[in-house]
Amino acid sequence: MERFYTTYLVSAFSDRPFMGNATGVVIDDWNLTDLEMQNIARDYNQSVMVFVKKLDVGRYATRFFTPFEEINLCGHGTIATFYALAENEYIKPDDNGIIKIIQHTKIDKIPVELEYRNRKIKNVYMNLKLKEFEGIKDLNVVDRVIDILGIKKEDIGLKIAENAKIEMISTGAKDILAPVKDYDTLSKIKLDEKEAFKLTEEMDCISIHAFTTDDGINVSQRTFSPRIRVCEELGSGTSTAATMYYLSKNKINRDEYIIATQGTVLGRTSRVVALLNGETDYVRVGGRAYVFMNGVLKI
Repeated sequence: MERFYTTYLVSAFSDRPFMGNATGVVIDDWNLTDLEMQNIARDYNQSVMVFVKKLDVGRYATRFFTPFEEINLCGHGTIATFYALAENEYIKPDDNGIIKIIQHTKIDKIPVELEYRNRKIKNVYMNLKLKEFEGIKDLNVVDRVIDILGIKKEDIGLKIAENAKIEMISTGAKDILAPVKDYDTLSKIKLDEKEAFKLTEEMDCISIHAFTTDDGINVSQRTFSPRIRVCEELGSGTSTAATMYYLSKNKINRDEYIIATQGTVLGRTSRVVALLNGETDYVRVGGRAYVFMNGVLKI
């Protein structure tokens, strides 16, 4: 018997077509098998396909598949999914304000907030719990990160914090964070994809995330995730959350928010906002999205 599934293609972290991080969203009916989900992700060939199903009022389960494998959590996938659900009124809209829901993932329950103005969805935020903040003490690992990025030792650091070091942070997905001196250095990074894959596998992390900032608020960044077969991401919510925490804990940012720009080098800009709640261990990260295609999947 044929089955039909409502499907959306969404650009996360952008308010217009052909920008942001393109993502697929499928409304699941509880009947899709793991193999079918993987095959759908492979055929759509987006950075990630999200399969979402309603569990209860204000509760949704999500699963994330790249064209090659399932991953536990995806920031841009979360923003894209709940923006599409809100815009198409799977979630009853609010006049002006915040609707709070819970997203069930394979690793945790993630609080998600939908921001409305005049009954229209404007922004989606996810609240990520910070799990780790630790220096990388093995100098061999530091040297390997520098070599993998194709930069020099003196390129590590920030203009406003020259002693900024390479760290590892987890917000549900581990990132190696590499602060670099300026945008010119950031834009000239040439990733050694093979070595990046080896290192991230050894360190049990998803990405190597390079970033720079002149003021601690406006951040330019690039995220490299060859371990999940994404050489460079166009916009990363989890990595932006990790950057916010890094800047705050190292006392580089005292305003507890950042505005991160990503994907510019690839000609597909994303804009991600992150805010740190000083009273909790959560970072609130998110932004806009743009639903650029909807249709019906028949299998």
